[in-house]
Amino acid sequence: MRMSISKACVVALLITAPALVSAETPNINPGQWEYETTMTMSAGGQAMPARTMKNKDCVRQEDVTDPDLFGGDELKDCEVSELEQSRSRLRYTLSCPGPDGSPYTMSADLKLQGDTMEGTMTGDMKSPMGPMNMRMELSGKRIGDC
Repeated sequence: MRMSISKACVVALLITAPALVSAETPNINPGQWEYETTMTMSAGGQAMPARTMKNKDCVRQEDVTDPDLFGGDELKDCEVSELEQSRSRLRYTLSCPGPDGSPYTMSADLKLQGDTMEGTMTGDMKSPMGPMNMRMELSGKRIGDC
């Protein structure tokens, strides 16, 4: 299944790899979702202006109950650690090799509330400009059927 960037980002935060999904189904209701993501970044000590993105996407029942989000080539060498998952919350750290082989780490902390979700995601990596840090504030709400 091919997902848009918005859905992949938010759903990947909501539900990790199939092998890691707990017996509890995440508290996310399928349907048309509207997302807002505000991202701030700094590299080499220089802060970049915050960027807010809004988009909509359809989350289907199979996206919630049977995800295949870590099956793609981009995440095949990543490791999930510090996983804490319940029906209403998801926290984890994802460590991956970067394009140049240097590692990057992302951490997520999300609250799942059926028709809404909110949380943060942070990331750290090395770049030619020095250490790069990213922070995303995420929110989403179900706005109807697909």
